[in-house]
Amino acid sequence: MRNRQTHMAIGNINLDITLKVPRIPAPEENVRAEDLWISLGGAATNYAIAVSKLGHRAYLVARAGSEVQRLGFLKKLADEGVDLTYIDVVDEPVGVVVILIHREKGEWQRSMITLRGANEGLSVDMIPELSCDVTHFSSVKPKIVVEAKPRSRVFSYDPGGESFRAPLEVRKALEHVDIAFLNENELKAITKENSIESATSLIGGKLKFLIVKRGSEGAVAFDSAGVIAEVRGPSISSPLDVTGAGDAFDAAFNVSYLTTNDIHDALRYAAAAGAAKVLKKGSSSMPTIDEINKVLKSFFKKQ
Repeated sequence: MRNRQTHMAIGNINLDITLKVPRIPAPEENVRAEDLWISLGGAATNYAIAVSKLGHRAYLVARAGSEVQRLGFLKKLADEGVDLTYIDVVDEPVGVVVILIHREKGEWQRSMITLRGANEGLSVDMIPELSCDVTHFSSVKPKIVVEAKPRSRVFSYDPGGESFRAPLEVRKALEHVDIAFLNENELKAITKENSIESATSLIGGKLKFLIVKRGSEGAVAFDSAGVIAEVRGPSISSPLDVTGAGDAFDAAFNVSYLTTNDIHDALRYAAAAGAAKVLKKGSSSMPTIDEINKVLKSFFKKQ
């Protein structure tokens, strides 16, 4: 990925507390955790770190609680090469996400409890008039996506949990971006089903194509006519931390697609990035170019 792009990631900065548990406890039940790790997180934060590791310039637009300084999060972001100019640090609680990683029907799943904290005050007025190659909205309220007018070649949106909280508003917001990223559960939350017809029904307005992430099953790209590209995912038998894999995917896809204009190759690169991420503990432990290329070489054949 030689052409250096500029990305503006808009979203959250979080303190992520991850517990690996055998199952979700029932009321009054005490389940013993098998492992614990604490890390910097937030979908936009992860995206910004990911594109920086891929050799591109990343600005993070966020509203962060003052604890980010004591926790060393701003230093970590700077060390990762992320531009901190548009991070507003306020005297409010830091956003916190408690993540439970557990097995469900043989598959590793996540359950999350979120304290929004300072993230809740993120507004469209905080978005700078900055010329970028990509503006990526990550887990932000759809209203911000609709009202924002940044200067970018490409706009992308991964609504994350907003798909469940405000599905109708998210559906409208998708019409204001070029590329949208959803997983299968988010697609079902917005359209009430998970099918080719439901995916293609979201294409409208400015939206060129929708990427549906399917975890270890790979990913599918849709336009208004149906499936335009599909890849199988690498099989990772013992993932360490699935949190942040979708953010790594988004970043790798945008970097690859804007560089090559090849949606199939971009899907392969993104799937490899997501797989490389789950081999690393920590929500923001994004994969390097070498780690992604290792997955490509080990798991992918030309599809």
